[in-house]
Amino acid sequence: MNNELQTAEYSEEALTLLAKAIVPDVIEFYNSEFGKRYFKEWLKAHPEYQDGKQIA
Repeated sequence: MNNELQTAEYSEEALTLLAKAIVPDVIEFYNSEFGKRYFKEWLKAHPEYQDGKQIA
């Protein structure tokens, strides 16, 4: 089995189209009550990301 990381090159246009397609759904999810609860629980499991310290 080959353990090398496989990468692919995508055009900026393709990445922009992908982002435009999925970002609205991601925003809707995290603005929902379920999404807010999910994120709160996720932060408990990943305290290194609290207060935005690790967010680029």
